[in-house]
Amino acid sequence: MNRFYRAVTNTGFVLLLAFSLSAEAGPMQRLTERGAMLCDDRDQVCIRGSITYRSNPRLLELRGRVERASGSGWVRIRVVGKNRDGFTRRTLMEFEIRGHYSEIVDQRLITDHPDVDAWMLESISFLPAKN
Repeated sequence: MNRFYRAVTNTGFVLLLAFSLSAEAGPMQRLTERGAMLCDDRDQVCIRGSITYRSNPRLLELRGRVERASGSGWVRIRVVGKNRDGFTRRTLMEFEIRGHYSEIVDQRLITDHPDVDAWMLESISFLPAKN
């Protein structure tokens, strides 16, 4: 009986810790819908996925996969937001891709602007690699 009580107590503690850590993360803002097609303006690269933002750790996160690409290169995702004083802030998430279909492109970025609580997707661009 002592072992059972200890196992239940430890399990409860782990669940409480996990819940408290997720509560500290702050509310999640979706910049795009889940499974959205995120393409650059010249249609050289498209990523199927979603972009979210959590204001408490200032975490901007992309979770997706390459749907199509003209080859390897750099993807640049620019987001824009305003602080409480009305000043516009921008931040850039950039990463390299190999350009293969279904390549995972999960990325995280801590934004430089702690005074912005909400962001919007401004643009996606692609810079092909020089061969």
